[in-house]
Amino acid sequence: ENGASWKWFFRGLSQMTPDASDLLVSRFGAAMVLNVYQVDQNEFEVKDETMKYVVDLEKRHCTCNVFDIDKIPCIHAIAAAKYIKRDENRYVGTSHLTETWAKAYAKSIHPGGELSTSTYPANIDELSCPSPATKKRSGRPPTKRKRSVGEFGVPGSK
Repeated sequence: ENGASWKWFFRGLSQMTPDASDLLVSRFGAAMVLNVYQVDQNEFEVKDETMKYVVDLEKRHCTCNVFDIDKIPCIHAIAAAKYIKRDENRYVGTSHLTETWAKAYAKSIHPGGELSTSTYPANIDELSCPSPATKKRSGRPPTKRKRSVGEFGVPGSK
């Protein structure tokens, strides 16, 4: 069997949400071709063909600002983590962890009660919601609908 058929299984074992995991995996290939130079214990200079970036793994910061905004390691942070043989998953922000999402939805939300026992104001029957005023358009109404943007005609029709 190929590795792709097991992807669903390993996704369930991940501590990250599926979107965060997919994003991290998509960045991994580009990170492996970057040149990394260690400045100190947690700070690195990462170079590609044209630019150089400074990554601080402890502060979870990179000068490209992708790491700061996404809270998921950018290609430079992944390269730096791999350089010192650390798991890049440990630098993913807590908002992208399945545990955080599970806690957010842990408590049940109960509805207000039975509709049959609910009370309504006495004047509810008197209230009305009239339809908006519209003008009748002049001329003959169109017989064919207008096509939407990106919609193509069926062959053989006008």
